[in-house]
Amino acid sequence: MKINEIVTQSFSDIFEKNLLQEIYNYGILKQATSEKIILEIRREISFIPLIVFGVVKVMRRDGKGNGIFLHYLSEKQYSAIAVTYGLENKESEIRLVAESDVTYIAIPIKVVNSWFLKYKSWSVFYNKLNHQQTSYLIQNINDICFTNLEFRLLKYLEQTRSVKKRKTILKKHFDIARDLNVSREAISRILKKLEKEERITLGRNKIILN
Repeated sequence: MKINEIVTQSFSDIFEKNLLQEIYNYGILKQATSEKIILEIRREISFIPLIVFGVVKVMRRDGKGNGIFLHYLSEKQYSAIAVTYGLENKESEIRLVAESDVTYIAIPIKVVNSWFLKYKSWSVFYNKLNHQQTSYLIQNINDICFTNLEFRLLKYLEQTRSVKKRKTILKKHFDIARDLNVSREAISRILKKLEKEERITLGRNKIILN
């Protein structure tokens, strides 16, 4: 399928006709396999990935091997945080990594900047995503500060199931621990507890929410 067909099929219910035309004039259709980094920390933001298909994980890392999961991006979304940094000519402070095979449209940040003045639908879309993603971040902070790890883990698993639209979550204990910035042993201990309570079923590198 050509980019103009993909743009029309995916975004005609969101953007006006002239904006759709600009997206497939300036955008580049790209694909990323699972675990591929799409946008890296401390790098110039030259483009914004507009997700067509798949799931992207938004991470914050400190450059010392420590990181934490912030939220997911899915179809018909982009990172409002990345847009903000790009418009201010700042280096990225987040990492976008493919959580599954992903198809996205890479739009040059300079073009994105002009759309805020030209197209009301783009500003409305940005404001909606910015509000939604800011709410995710605030809730994430609340969870870290005021809830226990079991609650955070269950919420993380439920979010992953919801965004991937499947009951079985294919993840290693180490990967979950890295996303939540805790030890693998702590994650394994809580998962075993949840399995005893029949809230989940564990398999080899997979978790089924009951």
